[in-house]
Amino acid sequence: MKTRYKFLIGLGIIILGIKGLNYYNYNNYKAKQKMRIELFFHYNYNNIDSLTFTKTKKNPMGTLVFSGYFNDDKENDFTADVMPYQKEFEGNITINGTFDTENAKFENEKTYSVSEIEKIQQKEHPEKE
Repeated sequence: MKTRYKFLIGLGIIILGIKGLNYYNYNNYKAKQKMRIELFFHYNYNNIDSLTFTKTKKNPMGTLVFSGYFNDDKENDFTADVMPYQKEFEGNITINGTFDTENAKFENEKTYSVSEIEKIQQKEHPEKE
């Protein structure tokens, strides 16, 4: 009987350890995506002083949805999506209101994806690798 209990306790510790690692990796992944979202907003739009994330959830289709607002104005809210087929955030956003049309940095309201932004930044500053 003692061997059975030792086995069950050991198995429980292993399962908890794996769950803990998955939780840690998931939180790191979310933090990295938030940084990519901030990069996207600061590069593509004028007049953005701060971003505040209010909620992160995974919908039934597997899309990771980040919600928040910018410039401490809850009227300027946004959602940013990381689709299941994407490994990282690239630029799937929805902005409430007319902020995106009024504050776009580039002509024709063009926005650059995060991968394009990173390539541009590497060309401008090749020493930062």
